[in-house]
Amino acid sequence: MGKIKDAEKKHILTEREFNYLGLLNSALGLHTLKDRIISGYLYYVCTTKFGYAEDVNLLFEIDLDGEDRELKVREIPNKDLTDLRA
Repeated sequence: MGKIKDAEKKHILTEREFNYLGLLNSALGLHTLKDRIISGYLYYVCTTKFGYAEDVNLLFEIDLDGEDRELKVREIPNKDLTDLRA
């Protein structure tokens, strides 16, 4: 399996962004596309607010029960993405 070589970057979401993310998580509790919808929202935040390119694959980590609102983002190059699927 390939390694993700890029360093993890940390960002702080605004209280409003974090609350919206919590509402999405609650509202979509049993929805089959929950992870994709939440990832889409975080992708939108990262490309519009934090300056990530729109053609980059991103991996997200956030603690919705925590109060620090810290979003950890890791860029995954396309070649590493195919390794992860194997």
